[in-house]
Amino acid sequence: MNPVTLAFAILGLTGFALGAVLTATGPFEMGVILMGMGLMFQVISLVRIKRAKKKAEEEGRSDARG
Repeated sequence: MNPVTLAFAILGLTGFALGAVLTATGPFEMGVILMGMGLMFQVISLVRIKRAKKKAEEEGRSDARG
């Protein structure tokens, strides 16, 4: 897996978890913002994984033809 994609996934999980803790214990608004950013990073990482998978499948097809 690409290191940047892995970093986005880790940032997403960490941001969401930290946001959940802050929402429950402290400043509500900051927690919600962090949870939203965590979800955004998760979506970015999932899109990157999907693109990489599609690219690998296309390369596999072109190798089989050639």
